[in-house]
Amino acid sequence: MSGDSGKKSRQEWCPAVKEQFFGVEPKSEDPLPAHSQAVAACRGALSDAYRAARVAVVAEEMTRPFDGLLMPSEISDGPSSSPPMRILLMGRTMAGKSTLLAALTGGFAERIGVGAQRTTRDVFAAPALDLPDVEVVDTPGVGAKDGAQDVALAMAEVPGADLVVWVASNDSFQEETAQALRAVAFRGKPVVVALNCRAPLDEELAIEDFLTRPDSVFDQHEGHLRTIRSHLAAAGVRPVTEVLLHAEAARAAQTDDVGAQLRSASRIEALLEVLRRERLERRITRRIVREADEVRAQGLALRAALDGVAVGVREVVSVAGGLRRDQEQRAQRLVEACRQLLEDDIVRLIGQRREWHHGVTDFGAEVGLRWAEEQTSLLADLDSAVKQRVDELLRTLDEASTAAQREWATAVRPQMHVEGLRDFRGLWKRRVAGSVVGTGGALVAAVAGAKIGALAGLSSGPLGAVVGVVVGGIVGALSRSLRMKAQSLFKSKAAILEENRELLRAGIATILEELQAQVLPEVDGTIRDVRRQLTGGFEVQGEKGAAASAVADVVGRLEEAVEAAISTLDLQTVRCLLHADGRARLAASAERATRLPGVFAAVQVRDSASTEAWLFPPSSPEPLTFGRARSHYPGAGAATYVLGLTDQVPVAVRTRANATVVITEAAAPEMVLAAWSEALSHHLGTMVEITRPDAEE
Repeated sequence: MSGDSGKKSRQEWCPAVKEQFFGVEPKSEDPLPAHSQAVAACRGALSDAYRAARVAVVAEEMTRPFDGLLMPSEISDGPSSSPPMRILLMGRTMAGKSTLLAALTGGFAERIGVGAQRTTRDVFAAPALDLPDVEVVDTPGVGAKDGAQDVALAMAEVPGADLVVWVASNDSFQEETAQALRAVAFRGKPVVVALNCRAPLDEELAIEDFLTRPDSVFDQHEGHLRTIRSHLAAAGVRPVTEVLLHAEAARAAQTDDVGAQLRSASRIEALLEVLRRERLERRITRRIVREADEVRAQGLALRAALDGVAVGVREVVSVAGGLRRDQEQRAQRLVEACRQLLEDDIVRLIGQRREWHHGVTDFGAEVGLRWAEEQTSLLADLDSAVKQRVDELLRTLDEASTAAQREWATAVRPQMHVEGLRDFRGLWKRRVAGSVVGTGGALVAAVAGAKIGALAGLSSGPLGAVVGVVVGGIVGALSRSLRMKAQSLFKSKAAILEENRELLRAGIATILEELQAQVLPEVDGTIRDVRRQLTGGFEVQGEKGAAASAVADVVGRLEEAVEAAISTLDLQTVRCLLHADGRARLAASAERATRLPGVFAAVQVRDSASTEAWLFPPSSPEPLTFGRARSHYPGAGAATYVLGLTDQVPVAVRTRANATVVITEAAAPEMVLAAWSEALSHHLGTMVEITRPDAEE
């Protein structure tokens, strides 16, 4: 909704009444110095937030991969001096932008294409020939096949422009071009439509025919203009004006013998007159909006990046925490199962020797040698059983870890708080969110790719050391116990050799029972050590997650600081626009502002100023709508703002504690109603929905 949006109708009824009602208007200040300070302060706050966020993110291992998401949002320095008014030429490839650049600047004909796709591949600026302090910027064409990079280059220049001249040609209008036009409209810059009506001028006869009947070239193009209007209207934008011209004739007029006639016939003066008027009447306000939009666009990009980092880190921490708890539970269950199996093996293998005496028939000196052999066999069996169980534990730990990783790998679904159409950047923020999903997924994949030991803070070395303690402890205990008991049995108590088998059974049983009683607690103690080491490793990972969560909190606070800096800039921008319009009283009354660049700015003013603002709305390149301070029901003031946007009284207003619905019959596109709703929701701090009567049926 560029332009004055029909608001002058309320001013024209009796301008003199304003002074009678509200007093003499105070003298306004020069808004440019104050606005330059506001822009510099905002840029400084954004730079501080950017640097602080990067320091916090790179300080922790788990958040370090997110630094790549922040890096592209670095805040650039402001211009060293105030640039001239910038007129941006945009449009479809081969529409005649470079030709028009040559006509407006008096040179640079070498940039003109020869009918090939994607002739201009860069951004080029030159001073206008007949417009002092005006710079004309040529951009790559949009709508060409495989021209995404060209579109990105062109769109990147929009925030730094005062005015966009959309150069169209009198031929087909492709969908790719329509998308680019709507994107320009969404970015809120005023648009002048320049329809380049082509006619051949390559021969003297063609030039003579054009000069004889120039109006015939500009006939029957209403269909093209209607198509362009419809795409702009989809974003609630009306062009500043529409101009039909012949760009090549205007360029050729600079060197041709019939230059004056060609220039007149080309209608380039109609475009120049629009640009002169913009320079004289809107130069200051356009500059205020441009300078605000340049730093504001960077702030919005930084805010989106910070939001992506905070949400992404929290999601990764949540997934990593769930994965850690899952793996810890699985690991502990497996360790406990290993303990039980080891105990069963010890009891079983020792129990098998309890009947060993049945095979003894010679109770002479040979029995000691036979028991030594059995002892060696028992030790070997126990050693083999322990190694088998430990190997199985390592394998099952690895399998359980892999299974958990596979299950949790699909759990990375950051709940992004995409803010709809606020600033018409909802789609762009969703793309940022997608990059966050990719970054978070890569991080989780890296974590999930590690083994359980690494996730628990243990490398294969410490885990192997734990296993070594298990094996070495059990075998060592067996060796010492059996050697001691064997020596006692066969040397100190030689009488047993001369007794019967029952006495031998009783001695062996005692040895084995004491051995089992000694070994089982050692196994339990070693398993407890394994548990403690695993738990300690998992706790380390938990601490890392807590540290990463703290980083997310820091980033979230920095996002709030960026939001506050943007809000402060919005308020200062509105105040400067009011001063530029000679409305110092309204500027002093402004308390809060929320801009939706190019669409409107919602301005909260003191009660005494709200009536003046509605009866005598300021003339601004960006429509301003006013309301009072928020009441007990924040959405109660939504109707006032809607009334300021449409001049139509809402059909109905339904206000509740947490939501407000405003029903209007205003002739605004659905996308614009959605944008109004989003911006007013943010401005009033409550859900606001602006809808049509038929939407309620």
